[in-house]
Amino acid sequence: LQAHPSAWPFLKPVNKQEVPDYFHVIKNPMDLSTMERNLRNELYEKFEDLADDFFLMINNCYFYNAPSTQYFKCAQKLEEFYSTKLARFRKISSSQEKDVEDNFEKTENI
Repeated sequence: LQAHPSAWPFLKPVNKQEVPDYFHVIKNPMDLSTMERNLRNELYEKFEDLADDFFLMINNCYFYNAPSTQYFKCAQKLEEFYSTKLARFRKISSSQEKDVEDNFEKTENI
């Protein structure tokens, strides 16, 4: 995600000096570096926790910025990219779960 061309507004936390009212409007800020740190520190118990933080970050952007801004447009592009990857991951994950269940049922019948 961090390498995506539209990720640049989300790489680091919003700078309070540059955007002083941001933290009055957005109560739960999120950014990609925080997500990476949470991932490295194993703070996500399940994959959905990571996805929740991603969508929190995107929704914060939508809430704070007007649709005409480059930030809003970057959020749209990054969300589209992530959603495509997420759907593919869920499809693979679901397929693998089914394989595990099928194999478990086969071994149960032995």
